[in-house]
Amino acid sequence: MYQVLVAEDEFWIRNQVIELVERNEGFKIIGEAQDGEEAWKLLNEHWPDILITDIMMPHMDGLALLKRIHEYNISVSPIIISGYDNFTYAQQAIRYGISEYLLKPLSEEKIKLALEQAVHHMERTHRHREYFLQIHAFTHKLDTLEQAGAWRELSELIKSILTIKTALANEKLGMLRILSDKLADQMRLKGEAQGWGALALNVLDKEAVLKYFYGLLETWFRNVEKSPDSNKQLIIKRVQEYVHKNYMNDITLSQIAEVADLSVSRFCVIFKQQHHDSFVNYVNQVRIDKAKELLLETDLKIYEVADMVGFSTLPYFNRLFKTVTGQSPNEYKRSLGL
Repeated sequence: MYQVLVAEDEFWIRNQVIELVERNEGFKIIGEAQDGEEAWKLLNEHWPDILITDIMMPHMDGLALLKRIHEYNISVSPIIISGYDNFTYAQQAIRYGISEYLLKPLSEEKIKLALEQAVHHMERTHRHREYFLQIHAFTHKLDTLEQAGAWRELSELIKSILTIKTALANEKLGMLRILSDKLADQMRLKGEAQGWGALALNVLDKEAVLKYFYGLLETWFRNVEKSPDSNKQLIIKRVQEYVHKNYMNDITLSQIAEVADLSVSRFCVIFKQQHHDSFVNYVNQVRIDKAKELLLETDLKIYEVADMVGFSTLPYFNRLFKTVTGQSPNEYKRSLGL
């Protein structure tokens, strides 16, 4: 199952892309973003196989996003979608390693062919994905570790990255920059440890790298107060209340991180720890639960229910409903004798 992240600022187009992707067997949407900044954060949380991004978005456009992915040497197959048949855009996108450049309006056939091309591109170029997943796993469990255990795991991770025989120096540096950024982002949670930004190392000297990260980890344990579970539970409760009041609207991770007063990265960590599932899956579960209530208690049409619980297209709602419940909305109604 190939995992796909979609970045598009226009809600209706984003949902259309999601629907078209999910018509293809073997592909799963694992996140959606409304701008490049949010897409970058989600990419660092989920490490998708394929990124589908619009070229024109606020805060960080698609080209800036691709440039950052290229600079960090992240293993993902990007697909660009654009409303402009612009040769300069296409040239720049190709320089950053895109697998396909699609013009709007989109169609099922266009998306199908683009996904196939992205898979071929991934098979040719993707390497070292497991190290990004290890970085993700470490930063997500840092809260649970004592300093000695955290340093032992972190130093082992760093040494394994530095000794990858098949990786170029800039690929290793990209992984270390990702690791540094994710740790620094955790510390910026409460405005602490200011000055720790992206990894400034330009050499891959083992001792220098270990010294840098040891200092970073010391700062974490010295300055970042570990939130007790009771505080985390209050944060999750506040988020859940927000979702239950706003499930019918477009809810992004950036919005919900503001509600939680956390960085996106930190919110994802705490939510997964407390809820044992991703935030995206939680929102979908709430929407489907509300849809089940409406199907049971009202005479609304299925398309009306889909719209009322936050789905812009009926096919996407039908597929997600069946994924969550094991039944289509019509089958669910019949099982209730309706």
